[in-house]
Amino acid sequence: MLPATTSLTASIISEQSSKPTMRAANAGIMLLVVVCLCALIGFGLGSLVGLPVAIGLAGLIIGPIVGIAFVRSRFRDL
Repeated sequence: MLPATTSLTASIISEQSSKPTMRAANAGIMLLVVVCLCALIGFGLGSLVGLPVAIGLAGLIIGPIVGIAFVRSRFRDL
């Protein structure tokens, strides 16, 4: 009986290892990075125009919208 149990355990472990792990954490990090990038791009463009804080805040507001779109397109099954 021991070999049957071992093969069953091995097949369960191999099925679990084929699934990607930490997908929700990866999606959260991706969302955070996109929000920060949008804020930095807004700040950079705003400094060219002379309104770095105002356009940086606009980038910070637009960032979650763009981030959710990126996360949704990348992680549809979450």
